[in-house]
Amino acid sequence: MTQIGTRAVLYLRLSVSRDESTSIDRQRYDLRALAEREGWQIVSEFTDDGLSGGQRREAADAALAMLADNEADVLAVWKFDRWSRQGARAVADLQDVLEGRAEVGNPALFVADRDALRSDTPDWDLRVAITAAMGRAERETIRQRAISSHDGLARARRFAGGPPPYGYRSVPHPSGTGRGLEISTDEARVVRSAAHDVLNGASLYSVAQSLNAQGIAPRRAERWSVPVVRQMLTGDAVLGRMTRRGRPISGDDGLPLQVWDPILTLDESARLRAMFPRRQSPSQAPEERKRVAAENRRSTRRRAARLLSGLLSCASCGSTMKIGYGNKRPDGGRVERYECGSSSASCPKPITITAARIEEHVASVMADAVGHLDVVVEQRVARDAVGLVDVEQALAETARAMTEPGADIASLAQQAATLAERRDQLAAQPRETLTQHVSTGRNYRETWEAEDVHGRRELLRSLLIDRIAVRPGKRGRTGIDPSRLSIPWRWTTEEPDYLAGQLD
Repeated sequence: MTQIGTRAVLYLRLSVSRDESTSIDRQRYDLRALAEREGWQIVSEFTDDGLSGGQRREAADAALAMLADNEADVLAVWKFDRWSRQGARAVADLQDVLEGRAEVGNPALFVADRDALRSDTPDWDLRVAITAAMGRAERETIRQRAISSHDGLARARRFAGGPPPYGYRSVPHPSGTGRGLEISTDEARVVRSAAHDVLNGASLYSVAQSLNAQGIAPRRAERWSVPVVRQMLTGDAVLGRMTRRGRPISGDDGLPLQVWDPILTLDESARLRAMFPRRQSPSQAPEERKRVAAENRRSTRRRAARLLSGLLSCASCGSTMKIGYGNKRPDGGRVERYECGSSSASCPKPITITAARIEEHVASVMADAVGHLDVVVEQRVARDAVGLVDVEQALAETARAMTEPGADIASLAQQAATLAERRDQLAAQPRETLTQHVSTGRNYRETWEAEDVHGRRELLRSLLIDRIAVRPGKRGRTGIDPSRLSIPWRWTTEEPDYLAGQLD
């Protein structure tokens, strides 16, 4: 059964735009109808219009990343082959994300509407494997016919077709044959403005909200979102680079070539990439993710069980309060309470307070004050010297090229040595530390609902400048007495808008 408030991301793909039964509009209509029937809240739509089935797609990766990052609960596609025809690799990416979510007790769902295929059904593993194998065979036939042509276009530095990257438009190639790219003035202005705002402290979320409010549409999605803005600012296209099979094409020295005029400078791009490192593909390290998930589960068992553990102090002596037990309840259980952590001899008037009551009160005050504001985290990253990442990538690509049949080992070895020397020179330069306040894309109320006890405690800790002091209670009074509590909220010294990263 679908839960109320289930967040869905829709992914639409068509190899070539055309007004037929598989058009983008048809896919969007059917998937929105599915979401309405299921009671899903659509949080994002991603579209790859005009891309081949085997091409690694930025929008598909962004959609899957939302599922992996718990920014969505459902990933819905029109047909499974709309998701990918590249077979086992695509299935592995998807399966890793679904299994990872299930392992931490927060399962996600994948749905292929026209195939009546759902990841929560018993026959999922068998059906998806068969569907993927058939799609891969079909795609391989198409791929063999196109690969030679695409390789030739890359060597000639010609645009292969489809929607151009945001910030560019397709124009006749200067050679007179084929197509090239040139900067689109209006879109480039959007890219530069977004980069300027982010580099000066704005969050990706605030940039996305601003673009949507201005009615500016992205190229491959219906609306701007955090993943879409991040990809635009950290992709290779803004540097005027042309990619082939997911990698920038390189010159004789192994370094990426600038094929078209760049929109951002190399320094701006390096700073943005340092702030927002590119996401690791979900299939790259499944065993590591499983190990971390298992460690997190073991760590959770060792964590303090109550919401305000470590966050309360006895007003009489200043010691941290701990969990104790009061009178028995009618069901035989004991009433949990926070009590002074020092010995009775060293505290003039030990304080106790019922755990459930103070926890409910503190959570309610927090929700009323900042529940609608977006959670912002401080991110500190060390930025490498400009060009170091490119050199390291070129080294890895050179090493890969040396393993191919017929490789010119001597020439490639010389290229690798030159690159290694350049890498060492850049690595020896001082690293710049960047600090950025980045929105998580969720407000405090949404984050609170999604977190466990430990996560909620850490959320409260981030909003406090000290422990909450608990004063003695009045004899005979029932319920929570707010006057007993001195809560040093951060917004008593800092405006709540600061906590929201100016997103309110």
